[in-house]
Amino acid sequence: MWSSLVEYHRPQRMTQALRLLKWNRPRTVALAGGTWLVACRDPTVEAVVDLSALNLAFLETRGGRMWLGAMTTLQSLASQPSVGALAGGLLAEAARRSAPRAIRNMATLGGALVVGGPVDEVVLSLLAMEAHVNLRTPTRQTTPLEAFLASRSTIMPDGGLIAEVVLPGVLAKAGGALAGVGSTPRDRPIVNAAVVVVRRGVVIKSVHLALGGVAPVPVRLPSVEAALAGVRLDEATIEEAARSVSERVTPETDWRASAAYRREMAGVVAARALRQAWDRAAEA
Repeated sequence: MWSSLVEYHRPQRMTQALRLLKWNRPRTVALAGGTWLVACRDPTVEAVVDLSALNLAFLETRGGRMWLGAMTTLQSLASQPSVGALAGGLLAEAARRSAPRAIRNMATLGGALVVGGPVDEVVLSLLAMEAHVNLRTPTRQTTPLEAFLASRSTIMPDGGLIAEVVLPGVLAKAGGALAGVGSTPRDRPIVNAAVVVVRRGVVIKSVHLALGGVAPVPVRLPSVEAALAGVRLDEATIEEAARSVSERVTPETDWRASAAYRREMAGVVAARALRQAWDRAAEA
């Protein structure tokens, strides 16, 4: 793989994997799909722990919720009908947008959560879907994805692993949508949004909004979500929501575009995703 690598491990049990990942000498990291790890060729990495024998690649429905194993490939997310049935196909669409198929065949859900950047579509969509992350550190921990993203720089280097992601059952009746803006239609987004809407008749029962490109990781805006719950959606409501989004995001630095531009575009893409999610919820 690269010249600094001196050890390769393929444990059969989670406890063994966690013990290996505690090693600091040689510096040891997890190997999932390998698309990020091989590309970055970090010269300080001397040993890898291959996770492929831990039975973490699965898609299951239990208790009305969907459980996604951390080693599930992005292509599985893009192609499985059970995933496409959730929130108007939001997560399936996000996986398709995330990378070319050759990369999706190798890249994993857990890897996306660990290394996904500010506009990662898969992370963004899971955030809007109110996903929870089940960790082994080595104790079992369950945390909302938003909390995981805020602390992943400390959790993951300490020998922890993602075991699975859990999605709530309400998503089968929800509408979801992604929207973004980039330098060109084929570029990665500069700012993007994911919205999930649950409808009750002509009013919004609940809405979850996640934004990318306005902070180091995708973020939720709970105050905007709360203001939309229980109201009838019309153009005036959408315009007010867009203004609220732009007022509440505070990009600290210029990143691929000015902070002012990203703040303005956050409202634009949020409004676009909100309209599309509402339409898809109405169709469900």
